[in-house]
Amino acid sequence: MSKRQRRFTEKAANILAEKGVSGLSGAATEVFKLYCHSIFSKSPMLNGVLNRIFHQEISNPRLDLVYLDLTNNCNLSCEMCFLRQRKIGYMSRSLFESCVDQLSQMGVGTLYLYHGGESLLHPDFKEYLKYAVYCRDHGGIHNVAWIDNGMLFNESISDLVVDLKVDLIGFSIDGVGKVNDEIRLGAKYSVIERNVKYLISKRGNAAKPKVLLCIVDYGKTEDQKMDVYREWVPFVDEINLIPYIRHDNTCAFCGSHNIAAPPPFCRIPFQMMIVSWDGKVSGCCIDYSYRLEVGDATRESLQQIWQGSRYQALRKAMLTKTYWFGSPCQKCEFWKINFKPVKKILLDGKAIMEYTYIYRIVRRKES
Repeated sequence: MSKRQRRFTEKAANILAEKGVSGLSGAATEVFKLYCHSIFSKSPMLNGVLNRIFHQEISNPRLDLVYLDLTNNCNLSCEMCFLRQRKIGYMSRSLFESCVDQLSQMGVGTLYLYHGGESLLHPDFKEYLKYAVYCRDHGGIHNVAWIDNGMLFNESISDLVVDLKVDLIGFSIDGVGKVNDEIRLGAKYSVIERNVKYLISKRGNAAKPKVLLCIVDYGKTEDQKMDVYREWVPFVDEINLIPYIRHDNTCAFCGSHNIAAPPPFCRIPFQMMIVSWDGKVSGCCIDYSYRLEVGDATRESLQQIWQGSRYQALRKAMLTKTYWFGSPCQKCEFWKINFKPVKKILLDGKAIMEYTYIYRIVRRKES
């Protein structure tokens, strides 16, 4: 968004707030709708229509991302991880299939088969994956993906992923060789490297799965991050550099260059849903302890939860920045990270780093 658009958005948002209008769901959409509102606000009929549109976006915005936490168990003990705050468990087949069926009917953008743990530890993972892909191919789910730590991702899993044409697989690493193993305790870089490169070889020239690496911006020098880019850019589709989030949701952000003003509000509850292994539903992807619980998938339908009063209250809190006492949103800085959209050349012109909203993405530079 340009400076002019941002100034206009902020000014118009204040005007709309005075009118009781809220529920904006995206930067580009904001500007367009606010512009329309500035033109049509003098017409009682059109003003009423726009108010109803904004109310609809609070009560039932488009659900784009859903995380099903198949298990919060993990075979690693990473230095920066603070996720083991809840009882360890595994999502039942009945709950899983119910959620996938409902999401297929709702028409979700991307279904991630993970959240806080290592999904391959679930004893029924292969069957769950097959079911999700079936609902992608015969229903309303557009993409199926998950992020993996790579230690259990053997040849059998790779063969299945390629056969099913899973849309995206991400692998978490935090350095090359010893650097990775000293941060991701319990991991062995040589095993991860072998497993990932086998998948890439098995995929060949096929479009799916897209293979990416995820690196937390923690515990590494710039040279050590560059080592990862140098090693993996020739193989993977992209490398995502992710800000390190502390337990209180503040960011230990490394390198504040290219940071623009934050967006007007956090849009996460307008776009995504997270379902725990035991059915608890949160409106935030970094709420690993489910303090922002907005429903229970074992008692309510996902559509009811998505449109329900607790989700609506959470969205309104994002717009007005009025959080309940002790809310993890009070100190949260994750959504405020806003890179200026620039690109930098790396590795003597062989790679490019693209600064997006929250993440920095490294990929091969096309000739």
